[in-house]
Amino acid sequence: MSTYGKDDQMSPREVIARRLQQVGLAVAGERGSRAANAVSAAIGCGRIELCDDPTCPNCAPVE
Repeated sequence: MSTYGKDDQMSPREVIARRLQQVGLAVAGERGSRAANAVSAAIGCGRIELCDDPTCPNCAPVE
């Protein structure tokens, strides 16, 4: 049994959208980010809007 509540985890849709965003940024930068948003919106996972704060835990690149 998991000790995490539903509020502690991302939904599967958000995980997919964020992963597409990471791949798009890694492959083609800003253009890839826009393409990833188009794909994730088309498959019903929503869009990811990144902020410009490099210390933001939701937007900082994963190394």
